[in-house]
Amino acid sequence: MERPGFFFLACPDPEIIREKVDRLLADAGNGFTKAVFWGDEDIGPAFWNALTVQSLLGGRRAVVVRRAEALPTDFWPKLAPALRGFNDNVWPFFCLEGPFDRKGPKIPKGLANQPYFTVAEKRKWLFVSPGLTRRDIPPRLGDWAARRQLTLGPGVAKALADALPLDLARADNELAKLELALGDRTEIEMADLSLLSYHEGMEGFAFLDALSSRRDPAAVWREIFDKELAGEEMIFPFIGLLLYEARTMWRLAAGEGGDIRLPPSIRQKKEAMARRLGAAGLARIFEAAFTAEAGIKSGARRPDQAMEGLTAELFRIFGAADGGKAHFS
Repeated sequence: MERPGFFFLACPDPEIIREKVDRLLADAGNGFTKAVFWGDEDIGPAFWNALTVQSLLGGRRAVVVRRAEALPTDFWPKLAPALRGFNDNVWPFFCLEGPFDRKGPKIPKGLANQPYFTVAEKRKWLFVSPGLTRRDIPPRLGDWAARRQLTLGPGVAKALADALPLDLARADNELAKLELALGDRTEIEMADLSLLSYHEGMEGFAFLDALSSRRDPAAVWREIFDKELAGEEMIFPFIGLLLYEARTMWRLAAGEGGDIRLPPSIRQKKEAMARRLGAAGLARIFEAAFTAEAGIKSGARRPDQAMEGLTAELFRIFGAADGGKAHFS
């Protein structure tokens, strides 16, 4: 295929972003090597070198910027010279992973008016997805079962499609758990679905609710995930879950939750917690989650230390919310 000169992706689901980038690279062929950078970290000389300097060893690079919505406003004009001409050896990808509003993705200030972004829109070098929906799950589920030569027993397809989380990484984890439990069997039965740990609208919120009510958060964590707190394989999904809940509460409090489907009782609890925390408290949850993640990525903290610090900060956030009325505006 004739590949684009650069590419933008807008989707709040990180796994869908990763999957789409990998599919585009596979379709293009010719062995691109990925160089990944993060917009919520310092974009320094290594990024600009990857984008503009030809490798002495040859080869082709896919320069992928995750969480590009967090880049400073003055970054986008600086990018224009590098995207002005087609470079056969470098394929830049910019991933906008922030939540959508009613009109769709929020394009960062400083990007929307750049000529290269207009080119991306015109030439369809832009992928936009709101994330998984219930409508997306059945065909994905069918493909998953067919690739593994599995069959779904009576009623299983619908029940499983209704039970899986609308988060691609977590949905894949649940399916992997089912596949592992099957052993030599090739048919998934209704009884197998008891293995699913996901119950829509409850997991991450249960942890926050435990903190809010001064119950033991570690006990709630073990009850939900049935694993120890210290594992790096668990803390990153948990941070993602925490951010998802914070975004949901933010949207509910801001009156932007018309498309959020929750049981009435859970919705009321989330709305009440959002009002209690207010904009400042919710912003502190985002900050605490990103701080924990950055500590692990940089090597400054072990996963168990990051989890301990995150939990302590969440206790402080809820304590501050208890100390007075929190407002959302």
